[in-house]
Amino acid sequence: MNIASPRNSQNDIEIADGLRRCKGDNAYRKPNAEKRFLLVDDSIEVRFSVRRVLRSAGATHIDVAENGEIALQMLAQAGRKQTPYDVVILDYMMPGMSGIELLYEIERREIKNAEGTRKIMLTGFYDAKVNEEAKSVGATFVLSKPCDAASLSAAIA
Repeated sequence: MNIASPRNSQNDIEIADGLRRCKGDNAYRKPNAEKRFLLVDDSIEVRFSVRRVLRSAGATHIDVAENGEIALQMLAQAGRKQTPYDVVILDYMMPGMSGIELLYEIERREIKNAEGTRKIMLTGFYDAKVNEEAKSVGATFVLSKPCDAASLSAAIA
């Protein structure tokens, strides 16, 4: 018998809730092979596993940033070049700048073309407050870590 863990059940709820917010963003109805991804996480293990999931889902363009400052630079550069990211997957807790602070900075700096980027936050500290705050500053999804491949694949679809 396969029983879903509370984390996976929360991810299922999050996917169902988030899908209606995806219409009109850069990633909507675009094949994964054509999407541009930015993965922001300080953990090399998480970056490796998320890249593996993205590649198995057909993604071919995956950029990586180890922290929020680097991510902001990459987002700004992509906006200036008129090649915005379709999906940004970011960690909630990182040294220096948290994922929440990164979302605030994207808004505050008014990074060109970033408003259409789907933002997916991954967190090992899931609770209603984190979920609410992340969504209030632009996250489309807030997924619990460890995030199963099916939840992440559904969020990027």
